[in-house]
Amino acid sequence: MSKKLLLLGLTLFMSACVATVGNQFHTDFPIGKVIRDKVTLPQGDVLLPEGDWTVLATETGQNNSYITFGAVALGRIDSDNFLRGLVTIASPLDAGMGYSFYSASFCDPQPNLLYHHTNANVDLGRQSCFGVKKKTISAFDNFAEYVKTAMSNAHAMGVDRPYDMLSTAYRFTRGHKFLYVEYGFDYRQDANQMLPDYADGDPVELTRPFFPEDKEDNVKAVVRWARANAAKIETEFLD
Repeated sequence: MSKKLLLLGLTLFMSACVATVGNQFHTDFPIGKVIRDKVTLPQGDVLLPEGDWTVLATETGQNNSYITFGAVALGRIDSDNFLRGLVTIASPLDAGMGYSFYSASFCDPQPNLLYHHTNANVDLGRQSCFGVKKKTISAFDNFAEYVKTAMSNAHAMGVDRPYDMLSTAYRFTRGHKFLYVEYGFDYRQDANQMLPDYADGDPVELTRPFFPEDKEDNVKAVVRWARANAAKIETEFLD
């Protein structure tokens, strides 16, 4: 009987801790909050592209090891109330030093990627990679519910949006630290509007054709941005 009571007490204690961590996360990122430069999370900071980024949705939940995760979606909304960028972030809120994240095949190149790069891919060790592809808005972060909520909130704010975007998704792990962040860019703009500092530069070779062909320069601009910022994003978060 005492063991059952102890287990019940431990369960209630853990639930209370999860609720407290989750409540704080939602408090830190209320819908409509505008953030510049970086998002500060318990495990580290996540760099943002230039501009004002509006919080569109947040979510908390647990993985199979009962680690509490926080997820947030942010949008860059232009003066015409149009969504030009989308950033989705997922990271643990309470993973302890003794925990290591399992790294399976995420960093393996996939056939639908326009570009892929891996710096490290060690199971239960360091993982560092990113891939670029075209994705529908709803497919960001693997059809996560909070992304759907973000789009509903954007609609409620009177924000229009494109059907899809160019996405560069990073995954970084080291021991108990984990970050998955996906940056979306509206490729319907000119490359100079979308990423003015990266419209031209080092040559880029894509792994598969991009359509529409007249926007291939936008893909290359995103790849240049992703390559130039990969180490900065990783270091800012992990260190």
